[in-house]
Amino acid sequence: MDKIEVLKYYFGYGKLKKEQEEIIDQVLSDNDIIGLLPTGYGKSITFQIPALILDGITIVITPLIALMQDQVRNLNDKMIPAEFINSLLSKEEQENVYRKLKLGKIKILYVSAERLESKKFKEEIKNLEISMIVADEAHTLLWSEDFRIALGHIPKFIESLNKRPKMMALTATATKETVKKITELLNLNNPKIIIGDCDRKNIFYKIVKTKNKDKDLYLYINNHKNIHGIIYCLTIKNVMHVYEFLKEKGLNVGYYHGAMESSLKKDIQNKYTNHEIDIIVCTNAFGMGIDIKDIRYVIEYDIPSSIEDFSQQSGRCSRDGKYAESVILFNLNDIKTIEYFIDHIDNKEKSDKEIRRIKMDRYNKLDEMVKLCMGSGCIHKRVCSYFGVKHNGNCGMCSNCVKK
Repeated sequence: MDKIEVLKYYFGYGKLKKEQEEIIDQVLSDNDIIGLLPTGYGKSITFQIPALILDGITIVITPLIALMQDQVRNLNDKMIPAEFINSLLSKEEQENVYRKLKLGKIKILYVSAERLESKKFKEEIKNLEISMIVADEAHTLLWSEDFRIALGHIPKFIESLNKRPKMMALTATATKETVKKITELLNLNNPKIIIGDCDRKNIFYKIVKTKNKDKDLYLYINNHKNIHGIIYCLTIKNVMHVYEFLKEKGLNVGYYHGAMESSLKKDIQNKYTNHEIDIIVCTNAFGMGIDIKDIRYVIEYDIPSSIEDFSQQSGRCSRDGKYAESVILFNLNDIKTIEYFIDHIDNKEKSDKEIRRIKMDRYNKLDEMVKLCMGSGCIHKRVCSYFGVKHNGNCGMCSNCVKK
């Protein structure tokens, strides 16, 4: 089957979006690819279709266990042979996946980057045909030193294979500098860079300069009852504060953060997905790869640490393409919290010079975010400009362009 036949047969669509088709065509032409497509645009289909066309197995490297589980479940529902290997599987369950791989019963395999260093994993797949390796949510490569070390396993793993597979990196948010770093970390070969329109025209951006966050938060939510929303906080402490505050107000709310037990995370995620919970209060541990169509607002209780984070998080709403709002409750005191985190960045394996460079980079990103919150120009234009995309301004969809 060709790409359109695969699209119709497995996914039920008759036409690809322009950038989706470009990425698929490039990877089928043996080019390394970096795809920059906005949240909700349909990034996954750009590697799932080639995976079904190409001989052999596509390995998808993803940073979160919940993300790989959701992706595999969705693919299996479409009768696409996909599996994952992670730490939650028993030894017997992992052996079953390896048996399926050897029998050619798996086309797409999801793993973490750390799995590539496993002697068992390398031994089991060394004689299999690997057609493509995909780094999904590639911006996470730069989140922390642990992520960067883990992703350093990918080039080593590729070198151990009999034949270099096709390579793809996908993300919703990346500046030119981020693209350069991803290229270096993954050792991509002159990658083709395909950029989608980062402007989420259906999302109204709203900056609320506030002296009382709880008051303004409740005022907003009270005017948006019984609809799906997300409230992002920088710290677990703030997550629990906001959760308790809204719970006391009688709202149907849940919370989610990275320190929770996996079973509890899954339970909360399922309840939110199934509309048993209206509002989720969370850190940035929630949302990546979760495909909930009808989220109508995202509120930043604390200022995001960068425009990349803001773009990622605001993009969680309106996956159905309908009107939604992204709100930042901006207070200058938030800046001190992020500055504290930056000042306490430390890594014994890094030189003082490298630590200073990392801190300066984080401060520059924070500075751009503060300028966005304090500026008077079109917010859509500023976000697009940050990612190197032209925008004419006067969007009619932000609090600086419209009195609302």
